[in-house]
Amino acid sequence: MEREERNVRRLHGIVLALAALALVTAACTSNSSTSSSTSTSTATSTASTPESTGGGGGGAASAEIEAEDFAFSPDSVDVSAGSVTLKVSNKDSTEHTFTLDDGSSNTNLPAGSTETITLDLTETVGWHCTIHPSMTGTLNVA
Repeated sequence: MEREERNVRRLHGIVLALAALALVTAACTSNSSTSSSTSTSTATSTASTPESTGGGGGGAASAEIEAEDFAFSPDSVDVSAGSVTLKVSNKDSTEHTFTLDDGSSNTNLPAGSTETITLDLTETVGWHCTIHPSMTGTLNVA
């Protein structure tokens, strides 16, 4: 009888460990549909050519950034001072965020989504994903 109780306890512990592992795995992987959403907020990050600049300045008024394979690309973007519009796309199957290091902007990026973020920048600022801290980049204000 005592041996049977030990086996039941051991089995119970294994079941609990497997349940905990399943919860952690579910939290790290998302099986969201790949629908694309677009929203606008006061934040931005991405690089491309300037939409229109009247000379001077070495940065772009708009840029595009992608989150893919748990990295931002590009991870360094030259933008102009003032209003900058970023188009940030999440190509991964899990959620990310686009968060400015100074805390002034935080945008959720569901799997498969594209978000448009408008920022008013006066100085260079870094960005990161709050869910995956190794995902980082820099908006270089020219």
